Amino acid sequence: MTNTESAIDEVCTKPIADLARLGSVQSYPPKTMLVCERDAGHSLFVVLDGRVRIFTENQDGRRFVLGAYGPGTLFGEGALDGGPRTASVEAISGVTCAVVQYSNLKSHIAADPAFAMALVTELIARSRSAMTRMKGLALDSVYQRLRALIEAESIEQNGVRTLGPEWSQQEIANRLGSSRDMITKIFRELTKGGYLDAARGAIRVLKPLPKGW
Repeated sequence: MTNTESAIDEVCTKPIADLARLGSVQSYPPKTMLVCERDAGHSLFVVLDGRVRIFTENQDGRRFVLGAYGPGTLFGEGALDGGPRTASVEAISGVTCAVVQYSNLKSHIAADPAFAMALVTELIARSRSAMTRMKGLALDSVYQRLRALIEAESIEQNGVRTLGPEWSQQEIANRLGSSRDMITKIFRELTKGGYLDAARGAIRVLKPLPKGW
């Protein structure tokens, strides 16, 4: 087994690993635009290392972040039907991906129905996750969405839940579909209440956030 195959098996579920093996491994530096909204699509990507940000922009250039994906996830499948790309994708960090041409994917789907079913199941799970997030945007307050984001994305460091420096207040606003001013206001109150410490380039959760604000 090569180093690349070992890396694929380490971070991917079996259907995604099988998919990744159909492609070529490529690396990209931070800030690279891997996919541009409305462009024609000819390939999808499986993330093997690093993180990417998926977003859309309105006519005024306001960015709305749809999600951030790490190793073992895929993106770029939305144009498989021949339509344009539905969102843009940017490398947050240095990123390594398996790039799979649609032509290779379609041939493999035709030859292996079990693989096709596994891939469909994976895409359905992604669709359910996206729908859950859309419901949150429609029904939850900005504070409720912020609390859910912190609980989902923070990691434990030295016994303290922490959001890394990549989570700026503007990035959080983009992710939550909110204004920067609203996020700043909520952070100010949570800091005063002793819930958060955001003064050291990272957001540290000092105690459980209140259910309401």
